[in-house]
Amino acid sequence: RDGVPKRFCSELEQKLEEDITLERELRLAIDSGALSLHLQAQVDTHHDVIGAEALVRWHHPQQGMISPGRFIPIAEQTGLILPLGAWVLKEGCRLLGEWQHDPRLRHLKLSLNVSVRQFQQVTTTLRATGAPPERLTLELTESLLMSDPEGTIDKMRRLRQLGIRFALDDFGTGYSSLAYLKSLPLDTLKIDIAFVRDLTLDMQATP
Repeated sequence: RDGVPKRFCSELEQKLEEDITLERELRLAIDSGALSLHLQAQVDTHHDVIGAEALVRWHHPQQGMISPGRFIPIAEQTGLILPLGAWVLKEGCRLLGEWQHDPRLRHLKLSLNVSVRQFQQVTTTLRATGAPPERLTLELTESLLMSDPEGTIDKMRRLRQLGIRFALDDFGTGYSSLAYLKSLPLDTLKIDIAFVRDLTLDMQATP
């Protein structure tokens, strides 16, 4: 630690301790069912609700609502993203399956953020919950796609044969190019706001 300010070391140690504690508590939250799915409505151009995006939320007993931006990176770093993603997939499909029994809701679609490593669980989960695959959209991130593009594309194509749709979330925050997108079996492209915020002001961003 020679040459490193003591204050900086102290802040790093505190951050590490907080991450370790949060990892342990997140593991317990997943196992105990302390997480929940919040639905964000999706509307068409006529402002009619056509579906929803399910967002995982964690209400900590002491800290209150913890942002996904805080606990998702920890889940990815520690491997907890696998049980967390499995829980999101199971709960989302269970909800979608329940909608099929309600005439007012059976037309709605549901989008879920999942890891590519959850793909092998999708078919089994759909059967177990009775969720219709044609009403399900799986949202992926650029970083997950780029980790194994060829293998991921093959898995996506097989799931699309069941009627499942795919969306790329937060495009513009990673390294994918528009040319590369042509090879991806995507139905929806969600562009990150940082990618377009200054588009009209930045002359270098124009063709």
